[in-house]
Amino acid sequence: MKCSDINIRDPFVLVHDGTYYLYGTRGATCWGPATGFDVYVSRDMENWAGPTPCFENDGTFWADRNYWAPEVHAWQGKFYMFASFKNEALCRGTAILCADTPMGPFRPHSDGRVTPPNWECLDGTFYVSKAGKPYMVFCHEWVQAGDGEVCAMPLTDDLSAAAGEPRVLFHASDAPWCRVIHHSSGVDGCVTDGPFLWRTEDGTLECLWASFSETGYTEGVAVSDNGDIDGNFIQAEPLFKEDGGHGMVFRALDGQLYLTLHSPNKHLEERPCFHPLKEENGRLMRADALPCWYAPLRRDLEAMAEELTASLAPWQGSGAVFTPEQFGFAGGLATQAIQAAIERAAEHGGTVLLEKGDYVSGTIVLRSHVRLKVAEGARLLASTNLADFPEHHAKRLTVQDTSMGMHQSLIFAEGCENIGLCGGGVIDGRGVPANFPGEETAQGTPGRPFLIRMIDCRYVHVCDLTLKDAPCWMQNYLNCERLLVERIQVYNHANYNNDGIDIDGCRDVVIRGCRIHSGDDACCFKGASQKPLERVLVEDCELYSACNAFKVGTDTQGDFRRVLVRNCRIGGLESDPSGLKHPCSDSGVSLEMVDGSTLEDFLLTDLTITRAWSPLFMRLENRGRVKPGDPVPPVGTMRRLAITHVTGVDCGPRGSYFIGIPEKAIEDVLLHDIHVEQHAGVKPALQEGAVDELRGVYPDAHMIDALGDAPAYGLWARHVHNLTLSDYHVCPDGPEVRPEYVLNTDVTM
Repeated sequence: MKCSDINIRDPFVLVHDGTYYLYGTRGATCWGPATGFDVYVSRDMENWAGPTPCFENDGTFWADRNYWAPEVHAWQGKFYMFASFKNEALCRGTAILCADTPMGPFRPHSDGRVTPPNWECLDGTFYVSKAGKPYMVFCHEWVQAGDGEVCAMPLTDDLSAAAGEPRVLFHASDAPWCRVIHHSSGVDGCVTDGPFLWRTEDGTLECLWASFSETGYTEGVAVSDNGDIDGNFIQAEPLFKEDGGHGMVFRALDGQLYLTLHSPNKHLEERPCFHPLKEENGRLMRADALPCWYAPLRRDLEAMAEELTASLAPWQGSGAVFTPEQFGFAGGLATQAIQAAIERAAEHGGTVLLEKGDYVSGTIVLRSHVRLKVAEGARLLASTNLADFPEHHAKRLTVQDTSMGMHQSLIFAEGCENIGLCGGGVIDGRGVPANFPGEETAQGTPGRPFLIRMIDCRYVHVCDLTLKDAPCWMQNYLNCERLLVERIQVYNHANYNNDGIDIDGCRDVVIRGCRIHSGDDACCFKGASQKPLERVLVEDCELYSACNAFKVGTDTQGDFRRVLVRNCRIGGLESDPSGLKHPCSDSGVSLEMVDGSTLEDFLLTDLTITRAWSPLFMRLENRGRVKPGDPVPPVGTMRRLAITHVTGVDCGPRGSYFIGIPEKAIEDVLLHDIHVEQHAGVKPALQEGAVDELRGVYPDAHMIDALGDAPAYGLWARHVHNLTLSDYHVCPDGPEVRPEYVLNTDVTM
């Protein structure tokens, strides 16, 4: 099994005889009655066998609950387990067990608790002083002490009992980052958890310990001023602040240092995590340190997703059903009959049902409280006569209207609320060039209607439909609120500018369980409405494109904030069904801010990117497209952008690249746990200094194609401030003349 399959708290790793032994608190029984501990075994820290019980209460053991924090240490030819236990009639304390092998079985070694019997204690660990004297270091629990304590107590040489009184090494409140928390018993105080001692190669003694900070459960560090247990411990910067703790340090078989701890600190979701460490100037440092803004951003967006999932509801309406047949449809053009059914349904709220067969129609205008249901076995087919699509100009003028001239669509709604599209059937735009000719363009697309266009609407639900072959964009939602799009199949390859879904200036949006294959951008966020796009969740989707799979831009006249994209498969197609473009996507993720405004607080996580010439692309520039008469905005802002847990397959060879401009950098970017397999470059290698600032070039990942591939095969970054690369790896499938990184920026690796 993988670490993601193991639910334990307080992980501890013993490295012995070429094997890793992983112990921890059983997640399921952590807070109540418990019976024992398990061990997991691995040779590579990735694949674990187990769980195998290594200690079980046979009915004679003194404790019956809260079996916590087992640690196993080798001492004088045997293996000793330090673990905390509780009995309702006794104070919690740490006892010591013993076994002949790391697999156990462990049996009681001390006579009950070694910690003081009238103290509430937990999380005892083993330490040997410079003089060779054994100690237990443990926590005097905050619920009794108020201000939690980390204490050291000498042990007898056989580790069976205390050999002296405990000494307080430090209090929780000594750490300036530690915050007061409230216990259900009514106690307020500061927590100390999970001490662990580590001596660096230069002799510095550090005590790892856990408590709570403003960013959640946190792994702190205190440093002894004399390098031993009798020194004064000075608090240092925390080692881990991303809602994880109770950690320890071990050296892997290859010599690499690791911190292991559990994260997140949430019941039944705790998992053992491994983070590489390094020693610098006598101090333990994270080799994969994540920026301080990441953990609170992740928590905020996960809470947002939970709230949106709970609150965004499907269409609500009466049970009244109306059909085009009731309004005279018997074949031919159905526009008038469908519209008449919609008008009747709007009187009291209801469903317009296209029940079976084909319905050929021009523009349909939705009304409030109406759901259009295209049932399974039915098809709504766009007329191929452009005259059947009268122009609908938005009542509130936007940049899209003035710059793009997009005024025609099959389904149109403006200023509506509580509207829906559903049914299991097909809506087919029949948008091939023979019906709707036109050129691929970044400007207007006259003569090529959208399939769906909704403006200034609230409470919109689109689900369980197949949408195919629009003459232009498939669906455009502009300045809508409370938008839920789920379980739709989109196939849009019939023509040019075939976007899959465009969300423009919308708030409170969920897109989930959708399969979108498109010739142009699969899922695109825009700001032409000049309204903010905020609180958006995209999850469990397949986004494949011959252009950009997930994109922000190019129109960015409104702000983009608080977006979570998770558990999605994105990239290019295996083949181009239209013959108009190519199967690969220009980019997997493309964030382009060129018309002012702000893009911030994005998390894209758990993605698989396939067949993307540039897996990741970011661009900040100052095109400044606005409505006529509007002032040109200043250069926009891009900041707090996290892309994590990504696997890339069959990508490249162009490579990923991020470029700002000299007067304005992209800020605070995190790439974490990203592993990309891509093809080796075949074009002449670009030299970073030979590439100008590319001003005025249309901002897509292909913008350098005339020059060559990116100067680096792994990542080229220019004008990016506070870039963090953590476990970021790109593996070409052949020889590369380019370096892995060209980073003309400040970077943490």
